[in-house]
Amino acid sequence: MNTRANPILIGIVAGLVTAILMVGSLYVPFFLQLAAVTVLFIAGLGFGRVAGLVAVATAAIALGALMSSAFGALIFAIALLPAAVMSYLAGLARPAAEIGGPDTAMAWYPLSDILLAGAVLTAIATIFLLLPQQGDDLYTKVVDEAVRIISEANPSFAIDAAEKAQAVALFRTFGPISQGIGNMIVLFAGFYFAMRILTGLGRNVRPREDIRSSLRMNRLSIAVFLAGVALMFAGDKIAVVGASFAGAVAGGFLLSGFAIIHNGVREKTWALPALILVYLVTLIFPPLTIVIAIAGGLANPRRAIALTPTKPNQTPTNQP
Repeated sequence: MNTRANPILIGIVAGLVTAILMVGSLYVPFFLQLAAVTVLFIAGLGFGRVAGLVAVATAAIALGALMSSAFGALIFAIALLPAAVMSYLAGLARPAAEIGGPDTAMAWYPLSDILLAGAVLTAIATIFLLLPQQGDDLYTKVVDEAVRIISEANPSFAIDAAEKAQAVALFRTFGPISQGIGNMIVLFAGFYFAMRILTGLGRNVRPREDIRSSLRMNRLSIAVFLAGVALMFAGDKIAVVGASFAGAVAGGFLLSGFAIIHNGVREKTWALPALILVYLVTLIFPPLTIVIAIAGGLANPRRAIALTPTKPNQTPTNQP
C-alpha cells in the first residue's frame, strides 16, 4: 500500500463524492446509491479505517448541512456507518496457526461475520429512521403516494378508508423488511465492486474470495433473524424494531441463497442460461425467488475463512 496516501484527505474527498452521489440518488435511486456506497468502501478497504470513518463523517456532515438539520446528519452517519465498519472488519487478519490452520498462512475475518455486522448496523439505521415518525404518518404518506400514481394511470381506481387502513398496516409490517433487504443488497454490491476495483488497482489488502462458496451467513444470524420475527408480533414500535432486524438479516440470507445458486451451477455447461432464467423469474415474480433464496441461505449457514499464504504468488483459499 502507498504509505504516502493521506487517509484523512482521501476520506474527505470520498465523503464529498458520496454526498453528491446520495443527492443524485433522489433522481436515480439504485445506481447512484450503489455508486455512493462503493466510494465509501473504496476509501475504507483501500486506505484504512481512518479514511473510511472520515468519509462517512464528511458525507453525513455535508448532507446534514444541505438539509440544515443536525439530526439529519446523525441519521446519514448511522446509515453510512455499516460501510466503514465492514471495511474495518474486512482488513482484520491473524496467523492461521492461531485457529488451527497452516503456519504459512494468514486467516482473514470471515465474510459471514462481516455480513452479519453490516446487517445489524443496517437494522439499527432503519430503526433510527422509522421510530421517530409519528404513528403511521410515514406509511400513510407512502400509501397516498401509491394511490396517486395508480390513479393517474387508472382514473377509476379508488380505495375506501378500510382498504387504506389495511394498506397502511401492510406497509407498517413489511416496509422495514423490504427496506432492510434492499439496503443489504446495495451494501454488499458496493463491497463487491469496491473489492474488484481495488484489486485492479493493486490496492486491496484483503484477498479476493470465491464469493460463491464463501458468501454465507453464520449460525448466530439465524437467532437474530428469529428474534426479529418474534418481535414483529409484539406490535407498536417493538414490531418496527423486530421487522428491521428480520429484514436486514433476511437480506444477508438472500445474498447467501443466490451465492449457493451460483455455486451449484459452477462449471456446468448450462450455467449461464440457468442463471439468466433465475434472474428473469426474480424480476417477473420476485416473491417466489426471494423466499426460496432466503430459505436456501437459512438452510446453509457456515463461516468460511479466507487464507492468504505468507509466501507470495500463492493462491488464497477458503477454510470453513
